[in-house]
Amino acid sequence: MRTRKRLLPFAKLIEMIKYKAEDKGITVLLTEESYTSGTSFLDNELPTKENYDKKRRIHRGLFRTADGKTINADVNGAFQIIRKVFPKADGIEGVVPLLWQVCLVGV
Repeated sequence: MRTRKRLLPFAKLIEMIKYKAEDKGITVLLTEESYTSGTSFLDNELPTKENYDKKRRIHRGLFRTADGKTINADVNGAFQIIRKVFPKADGIEGVVPLLWQVCLVGV
């Protein structure tokens, strides 16, 4: 027996997440992720077109920094997205406390 899958439009999903979050006192920040997968968080690069180099994404799941270190590509991209949202954060030491503050908003 076949089951029918119901698709939820992206805008409706965001609307529902925002509604549920606001009900719990959590602020939802929307942002876009351009240039975050081809720029290096560990090299302190801003996620901009000038710094973007898709060749440093070795293969799915792996990113190479300027000095040859490798990092999980999703982790690198996630930190770059955080950098876009919190541009005053200084490296990992600056991002983690800001991220922790955001997590505590709804507690």
